[in-house]
Amino acid sequence: MINIEQLKTESSSTNIIQMELNDFGDYVMIPADEPMFFDRFVKGYKSIINLADDIPARIEEIKKKYKGKEDFSSELDKITEISSINVNFSEEAVKVIDGIFADDVIKKYFRDVYEVIPNFLPDADCIIDFFENVTPTIEKIFNQKMERQEKQRKARMAKYQPQDHKKPQRKGTK
Repeated sequence: MINIEQLKTESSSTNIIQMELNDFGDYVMIPADEPMFFDRFVKGYKSIINLADDIPARIEEIKKKYKGKEDFSSELDKITEISSINVNFSEEAVKVIDGIFADDVIKKYFRDVYEVIPNFLPDADCIIDFFENVTPTIEKIFNQKMERQEKQRKARMAKYQPQDHKKPQRKGTK
């Protein structure tokens, strides 16, 4: 379960959310009032989905390439090429996620694994696990931002009552 805590900054009215990522207390800071953060999240998520969607077709191409070749060397080459596709996906996904959040968020999220295996590279299932756990929190932060903006807009608009405004008088033409 991911925990979030809202932090207030004294120098500005910007909301910063501290999202705890694991049981070790590692966290990432989310600038809740930065419009580009939510943009980066959605674009990054879609980018990873597109990368994942390409994998089956690429693997199928490799299988066709090696169809009928059952010698050890061919099997090893096929496995190496398929593994390369999966490694490339994982490396790109980690770059995208770190581009969204910064702070080596994947290493923090999977800290328990990285402590045992320092060169760990999360696979597609790990990436899915990450998104399944952080997306509800990001959605909550985004929805709170939208509600806050709507309240602020209504409060500003409430200052201006219709009776405060007179219709412009038309100057008569002769």
